[in-house]
Amino acid sequence: MNSAWSLRGFDAVVYKELRQVARSPATLVLAILIPTLQMILLGYAINTTVEHVPAAVYEGDRGRAAQAFLDAIGGSRSFDVVLEVPSRAALRSAIVAGRVRVGFDIPENFTADLIAGRRPAIGVLVDGSDSAIAQVAYGSAGAFAGIPLRGVTTPAQPAFEVRPLVLFNPAMRSADFFVPGLIGLVMQNITVLLTALAIVGERERGTLDQLLVTPIGSAGLMLGKLLPYALIAAADFAALVLTMRFVFGVPIAGNFALLSVLSVGFLVTALGLGLFISTIAQSQLQAMLMAVFLLLPSVLLSGTIFERALMPAPMQAVAYALPLTYYIDILRGIILRGAGLRDLWPSVAALFGYGVLVFAFASIRFARTTR
Repeated sequence: MNSAWSLRGFDAVVYKELRQVARSPATLVLAILIPTLQMILLGYAINTTVEHVPAAVYEGDRGRAAQAFLDAIGGSRSFDVVLEVPSRAALRSAIVAGRVRVGFDIPENFTADLIAGRRPAIGVLVDGSDSAIAQVAYGSAGAFAGIPLRGVTTPAQPAFEVRPLVLFNPAMRSADFFVPGLIGLVMQNITVLLTALAIVGERERGTLDQLLVTPIGSAGLMLGKLLPYALIAAADFAALVLTMRFVFGVPIAGNFALLSVLSVGFLVTALGLGLFISTIAQSQLQAMLMAVFLLLPSVLLSGTIFERALMPAPMQAVAYALPLTYYIDILRGIILRGAGLRDLWPSVAALFGYGVLVFAFASIRFARTTR
């Protein structure tokens, strides 16, 4: 029998591998915990039923017909009116800022025109930056056309029109929704993983200890290790934006300089996360598992693929603990809706605050582990 296919020593190898796994309980826990977490997140995050889309309303008319129409919206499962705005400009601004996905524009004299037998039209602005929600919202809004308004119209009487208008992505292309989000996801993954593996790899090989006995200070060592990966991430950002623009045909509606500056804030956060993982992980395998542990909720809950507004409240709360959530809002706001700093300041403040805290905490831990 060919010795290459012999089972001699099989039990010894199994015993040796089991002992190796037992020496690293953290790795074992992560290997078991991550599949369970995947099941929980996938079960809650994936929701293809589009309901309770956040909406704003401009009431140019406050008569009983306008109120009856708002009651009809409130009684449906399609929309939740969360904002009342004072003007049509404010209605559009609320959509640009990402506070709502749909805006209902009830015209002046709506009630009087109905009573007089005229057929007024209600305008509906639909945020097309999320093609899946836009398609459903467009159809659901159109279904309100001509519905009986309690105490004003009857089913036999032609009442009013509803005219939906899709903003930012009139063709409702899915690439316009997914590709900007992928920029943030890819940048986070490559930056966190490279940073964590590089530092942990130095520790495993013993070269980090050799650097520590040189006159290099902790701050110089940390920044020297991080700067090359910051430059790689910056090059990745440029390549991803060019790919988005010229391969997928997604134009940048807003200010590219603002997008670049705000991306630096996300880069600092990603570097801080990678640095933090490197201070905990004892091996490159542990670092990879921890990076995957971060990757999974980032993909499912940040809004990269699935709309956060459709998730249960507990999952949305977890999403706001992820820095990618705020960067996705910034990316889609600037690239698709042409939003400015004034529209995005809540996400910008959260992202930069998150970045400063994470980077500062990771730096302190790194300094302690290198003493």
